[in-house]
Amino acid sequence: MKNNRWLPFLLALSLALNLAFLAALVYKRTWPKKSVVRPRLEMKNDFRLSSGQEMQVREIIHKFKINSLLAKEDIRDKRVEIVEELGNPACAAQKVNNLADELNLLENQLNRDFLAALLKINEILEPSQRLNLLYRLSRNWFFLTPTREKGGLDE
Repeated sequence: MKNNRWLPFLLALSLALNLAFLAALVYKRTWPKKSVVRPRLEMKNDFRLSSGQEMQVREIIHKFKINSLLAKEDIRDKRVEIVEELGNPACAAQKVNNLADELNLLENQLNRDFLAALLKINEILEPSQRLNLLYRLSRNWFFLTPTREKGGLDE
């Protein structure tokens, strides 16, 4: 009988601790955070760009990034449409194929925009800078990384 007398007290204590913990979590997430000023994007100047070239390249990259964000959002929305159609019990294969074609068009447009930005940058660069750019692009696009395994670049 003595145990029953402490049970409501322990239950109330446990409830109070749980509520305090939840309140602390909510407080921590909703408390306004200090506004963190993001540092300016630093562009590695491995190409030895002049200040005028760097300004022009930054402008081209800035415009491309804004346009690519919009394109990536459209691509994501199209992918969601495809998944929703696939989840539909009355899924029509033709509709999924049409949506996939639209998705391919969006992705192709993003690739064309990327190449157009590269061509604009290419016009600004001098021959030695172009060579360095091509080398770096080929390493990133074709995953050419120096390795010591057989079949690597040194063979």
